[in-house]
Amino acid sequence: MEECPRCGWPVTEAYEVLSRHLTSEGVVSYTRCACGEVQVRVQPYGPGEVVSASRGDNPPRGAPPRGTR
Repeated sequence: MEECPRCGWPVTEAYEVLSRHLTSEGVVSYTRCACGEVQVRVQPYGPGEVVSASRGDNPPRGAPPRGTR
């Protein structure tokens, strides 16, 4: 099991997920450990895995929630 190099907290038990992004290589996750260390991880896509994202799923930042206009 991989652990935080600073405090030994298990990396698989991220204390706080700061953000996740789809990339051409896989999913990039920025997480914060219990000790405050920020870590960046890339989880590659599996063989034959198809990933898609629709621009309509997430409104732009600052946009009002749907149905409130």
